[in-house]
Amino acid sequence: MLRNKGINIHNFFLILLSVVFSSCSPTLIRDGIKEKFNDFFIVKTITLPVLATARPSRTPVITITPSQAMTTVLPSATFTATQKPVFTPTQVVADISLFQESSSDFLEIVTDVTIPDGTVFAPNEMFIKSWRIKNAGNQVWNDEYRIVIGYSNPFGSPQMARAVFIQETDLIDFAISSWGPRQYNVRNGGTVDLAIPLQAPNTPGDYLAEFFLINSEDEIVTPKFWIQFKVELNPEQIAGTNTAAVQLSQTSDLTVTPTLSPTPENVPYDWTGQWLLRDPFDPVMINTTWGWLTQNGQEVRGFFYDAQGEPVLMEASASKDGRSLDGKFAWPWQNRAAPFTWRMLANRNQFYSVTEDGKMAFGSMCGGRNNQPLPEYCSMPSGD
Repeated sequence: MLRNKGINIHNFFLILLSVVFSSCSPTLIRDGIKEKFNDFFIVKTITLPVLATARPSRTPVITITPSQAMTTVLPSATFTATQKPVFTPTQVVADISLFQESSSDFLEIVTDVTIPDGTVFAPNEMFIKSWRIKNAGNQVWNDEYRIVIGYSNPFGSPQMARAVFIQETDLIDFAISSWGPRQYNVRNGGTVDLAIPLQAPNTPGDYLAEFFLINSEDEIVTPKFWIQFKVELNPEQIAGTNTAAVQLSQTSDLTVTPTLSPTPENVPYDWTGQWLLRDPFDPVMINTTWGWLTQNGQEVRGFFYDAQGEPVLMEASASKDGRSLDGKFAWPWQNRAAPFTWRMLANRNQFYSVTEDGKMAFGSMCGGRNNQPLPEYCSMPSGD
């Protein structure tokens, strides 16, 4: 009985296997086995254990720590109060004998507008000389024409400067906005005023200065013109000179022990003289020009030439002690002027501009005289 049951069970499994294998081809079975093998390989590959320690590299890797990091050392900034001048102006010396006369450019002198012959000046007095002239040639006068003092220059101002032609006016003076409008082109037959600021010599005497108009071709526009004047001391100056002369003429008594006179503590401030000035029209660079000032009481007048060689007038009033100066400067044919406040240093030979923030800007000026350079600070706030 048991044996028969075993046979029956055996037969049953044989029948079941035959049914299963009869439903699948050998190819499908092989492909299935291969697929299962590939899946097994991938799984095994992915699950391989990872090394706990990285393998050593043949090229060592340098790790930079903060203490080893390279730093760029920049130079510390240094503050310079005033830039050194880019250039120091030099007086232009023109030998009039080297210029040829033009064969087509001529002028005609109409009249002396200011300073007739024989005018008397005090030493260092500022004035405006103006001639009324007519273009009598075939050339157009332009802003390239120059005016030259020939042979000898008794003035402190430059021997050669740009010729400034202005509209005719009898009201011209050493004052801003008193000149007529600028005339940049003067054709044949045109009449204009030729004006120039000047400072009388410091030494008394009789003077004659000849002037020449030079055109853009470096030719003399004939004829020449001139100014004849005198420089005389005023009564106070004469009295001071006479006193000094008497003192010098007296014979010293050698038996008397000389006593030292006390040195005055408060030497008065005076702005008269020739100054090396910072060009106020350049807000960035430190360019210099020559300027001339004359103080008469508390009134101070002067002029300088800009980078284009055109005159700029200065009008100012000194403080009671003379150390501070409040004024304005401008081209004399303009109606608007730039205000300024200057303060002289204790050495009496340098000054700086006084501004609200103490910074140098357009219009800031400073200066030095008697071989002194520009001061260390060209602009400072109020106070010493």
